[in-house]
Amino acid sequence: MEIKKRPLQSASTSDFTFEALQQIAPSAFVEVRGEDGQLTHKIDFDILKELLGEKIADEQEERFGFYWVGKQEVKRVAAQPTRQTLRPVEEKSVDWDNTQNLYIEGDNLEVLKLLQRAYLGKVKMIYIDPPYNTGNDFVYNDDFAMSREEQDEAMGNLDEEGNRLRRNLDSSPRFHSDWCSMIYSRLLVARTLLSNDGVIFISIDDNEVHHLRKICDEVFGATNFIAQLIWERAYSPKNDAKYISNSHDYIMMFAKNIDSFTIGRLERTAEANARYSNPDNDPRGVWKASDMSVKTYNAACDYPITTPSGKIVEPPAGRCWRLSRNAFRERLQDNRIWFGPNGDSTPAIKRFLSELKFDGMAPTSILFYKEVGHSQEGSQEVTALFGDKGVFDGPKPVRLLRRLMTLANLKDDSVVLDFFSGSATTAHAVMKLNAEDGGKRKYIMVQLPEETPENSPARKAGYKTICEIGQERIRRAGRQIKEEVGLLDNGLDIGFRVLCLDSSNMEEVYFEPHQTTQENLSLQVESVKPDRTPLDLLFGCMVDWGVELSYPIRKESVEGKELYIVNEGALVACFDEELSQETIEGIAQYNPQRVIFLEACFTRDADKINIYEQFKQLCSWSDEETYKRIQMI
Repeated sequence: MEIKKRPLQSASTSDFTFEALQQIAPSAFVEVRGEDGQLTHKIDFDILKELLGEKIADEQEERFGFYWVGKQEVKRVAAQPTRQTLRPVEEKSVDWDNTQNLYIEGDNLEVLKLLQRAYLGKVKMIYIDPPYNTGNDFVYNDDFAMSREEQDEAMGNLDEEGNRLRRNLDSSPRFHSDWCSMIYSRLLVARTLLSNDGVIFISIDDNEVHHLRKICDEVFGATNFIAQLIWERAYSPKNDAKYISNSHDYIMMFAKNIDSFTIGRLERTAEANARYSNPDNDPRGVWKASDMSVKTYNAACDYPITTPSGKIVEPPAGRCWRLSRNAFRERLQDNRIWFGPNGDSTPAIKRFLSELKFDGMAPTSILFYKEVGHSQEGSQEVTALFGDKGVFDGPKPVRLLRRLMTLANLKDDSVVLDFFSGSATTAHAVMKLNAEDGGKRKYIMVQLPEETPENSPARKAGYKTICEIGQERIRRAGRQIKEEVGLLDNGLDIGFRVLCLDSSNMEEVYFEPHQTTQENLSLQVESVKPDRTPLDLLFGCMVDWGVELSYPIRKESVEGKELYIVNEGALVACFDEELSQETIEGIAQYNPQRVIFLEACFTRDADKINIYEQFKQLCSWSDEETYKRIQMI
């Protein structure tokens, strides 16, 4: 049996598209023999065209589309896999062993690719607050049209690791193109993470809202558009505005599949209930008068009504009553008709609050600050936690995220993703919602470790990066919420695991062994980088194999060898050398779904092959199961 090695790189978007096509059009796939001599499946486009028939666009046909410089390169970059990995940082984490939440430091495009295998179709809600492209925003290290390495190096736009960190100035001829490329690539990957009933919210302002709508129409499908919400972010006008004081931002809302998505409805407000009263002391409780006339004319409902005061009332011109004569008499007999306090007003129907069939109020497209907070409230929340003003500019208020979570119709165990995490308002809102209703919702925050400006309030307070601010906010908010809930916390999860994006755990020879020469062979005996720990290797394998990164992990020792048991057998890993039969039997006792070893665990190829036979017997696996479940790095 051939030894199967983990590829240790993310899946590509084309992999997922390929698998989806196999499900819906299996007849378009044929077996071919690859360069390695192994049989594999590929698409026969002639058969696929036959299946699609007239649904294929002719190359000569005119078509509508949104194009910009670098768009085609964006698609290629978004689709290609990454060899980077995620490394655990226990010392920055809170309640590492028990938490289900993740905070990931790194470029979100690479991180999204790494999350695809484990979280494909599992995220119920995505919220992002990306750079608005106002002319001096921070834009990620994307340049899909041409190389600027020399220019960036000359201008000092490279960080210590060689990553390009530059600002998208409005003087650039590619000002809008750069922003479109940045957001498009990330949305292409993020869409794959959404569940079929999932929804994405994107905060934006006037600078790029028109471009964002077109990009979302393409990525998510125009039919999945739900709303362009308007958030009243300012509570007072700016009197120094040159033209108009802009007091709102937008939040774009798209479903993954609008036929599967159900909007969350709002609870009745005190203001709505205040519209009900009981001026006649009706024993059925408070009620509200409802117009008894309608526009749709019906001669049978056009009749005069005599009020208690003796006044004759006709329906308004061109209208009629909504009740027939008999229905009116029945309502009148049951004291459900109101003629005003003096008994001489136009009759109205009494609608009782106690009889209202209410499954929630329909949300509106305008988010008023009185209901969801304004930008100053967001700043005040951060200041209250940190005790310092200006630690983070422009944080969204928690109430705004809570409203979006209501609209998203989250379940008790939903996963919420924010890959432009900033000050981590989203994590704060998830914890607060869980504290209120006892839910077990989980969050994944992703943030580039952008440095805080020199001499800024954040830097003076000791925070060198945005990530440090976000993580500290979660710590403080979690403690505050825990104190507010007290003994009723019901196992509230206020922890998070910190993971950092980094280069692969493996040396290049692992991926390109054919490039190893006789001269450097002695330097490449060990394929694992010397600074990587067993826990680094474990998480690298979890990312690669699609094991959820929040699963519980514990260590066991069997015959002096250290085992990592993930979620009680979802994955068992051992990276020690010279494994004994007793160690193999100890691993098999967990009936693992997956087993991973280092090749260095075995001194001879025969030992590697024998491991398959041992597990096959110990776990009663078939040849196919054994080949899939046991892999090496």
